[in-house]
Amino acid sequence: MNGQNRNKVAIYIRVSTEEQAIEGQSAQAQEGILKQYCSAYNMEIYDVYTDLGISGKSLKDREGLKRLIEDCSKKKFDLVLVWKISRLSRNLKDLLYVIDILESNNVYFASCSEKFDTATPVGRMTLQLLGSIAEFERNTIIENVRLGLAEFARKGGKASSVLGYDNIEKKLSINKKEADIVRLVFSLYIDNGLNYSAIASHLNNIGCKTKRGSKYRSSSISYIINNPVYIGINRHKIKTEKEYQIRNAHPAIITEDLWNRAQDLSNKHQKKKAGTPSDSISFIVYCMKCNSVLKIFYTVSKGKKYKYLRCCRCSNYVNVEKLEKKVSQAITAVFDDKTLHKTAFSIINRNNSIPDNKGSRLTSIESQLSRLQKLKSHYFNLFEEYKIKDNKLFTERINEIELQINKLEKRKSEQSRSEEATDEENYDAYFSGLKGSISALEPVILKQICSRLIKYIKAYKDQVDIVLYF
Repeated sequence: MNGQNRNKVAIYIRVSTEEQAIEGQSAQAQEGILKQYCSAYNMEIYDVYTDLGISGKSLKDREGLKRLIEDCSKKKFDLVLVWKISRLSRNLKDLLYVIDILESNNVYFASCSEKFDTATPVGRMTLQLLGSIAEFERNTIIENVRLGLAEFARKGGKASSVLGYDNIEKKLSINKKEADIVRLVFSLYIDNGLNYSAIASHLNNIGCKTKRGSKYRSSSISYIINNPVYIGINRHKIKTEKEYQIRNAHPAIITEDLWNRAQDLSNKHQKKKAGTPSDSISFIVYCMKCNSVLKIFYTVSKGKKYKYLRCCRCSNYVNVEKLEKKVSQAITAVFDDKTLHKTAFSIINRNNSIPDNKGSRLTSIESQLSRLQKLKSHYFNLFEEYKIKDNKLFTERINEIELQINKLEKRKSEQSRSEEATDEENYDAYFSGLKGSISALEPVILKQICSRLIKYIKAYKDQVDIVLYF
């Protein structure tokens, strides 16, 4: 190789992770050989550009190469020298792309071990041939690795471990203590009807730990419930188009019948979550102990399902049914206290003027009628959407609303003919109508009233602290 016209040389070195330990391919070895080569041909080294632990399959993340190309455009050297062409790239398209950039800046490319450079036609032809060979070698390596992994998986091999199993010589073996936790999770989910959060809380309360020794979360339980590893299936290339499974790869912890029941239940929960509004209560409740917002969860006892509020930070559980009754009683007490009527009416109606004449009284009655009509329409919508399945309950509630509407219509007619009703009577009628809805725990009305009257609610087990805005 003629180095007389190559005044400045840029040395480029790349090693991938697996190549760093191979003799002759380490960064230090490459640099030593290339520097000796430059000394022998009396070449001046401008700089050494290095990419360590980077694959040759693409130009991505090649900071050393990016810096080399940038300096090339500034005409800082005349030749790029590598130990082997594969150091620059194992992808022919990328290789030719880089060479094209070098040549457009009148910079030549040369390989030390393969004895060629791009200054001659033969060198350019050799470059393309060696580039094709480098790409072929890379593809062959990838295919061999893929086949090796597939055979490894087919024989039951597993590179990682999972709760319930120990990984012994790349194969899963049942860990009896952890397997009991897995069985408990499936039992709580299927037999007791607990959701993921409730199961995680239960496991943490009894001192169970994850495979990594940390506390359980709802995502941990979801992973267990939906992982077919527990019926002896190994999954590979998970969540990709090329995902495949190996059955009977290791001993199962649960039966396929139990697994199928869990999946059916999980699918039902997913459909319910996607197709219906999330379950909620009509007010926000804070933990009296740590001030965290309490979250809804369910438990089943003797075939009956109960709704609770749970604190994620401490062991605080509040029965929702009992809590709603106490809230209902607190609001009803306000409605029964005539000394609070004027203030409560003002707050509920967003500080509208208090009825003190004929027009105001009529407005109040019309407001109540409008509310009842909306409530009636709401019930019909629920019935048409099959969210109320008890025909008797639906009919009874509609009849109660119709009765209240008829009474208000009669009062409206009477009010139009006379001004004899006093403010006190008007308030009594207004709050009497609301009391019916609150006592029945009507969700729409209860939510509206709670948001207007209640500043906050704190609870700890059976203790409840309800603070009003007045």
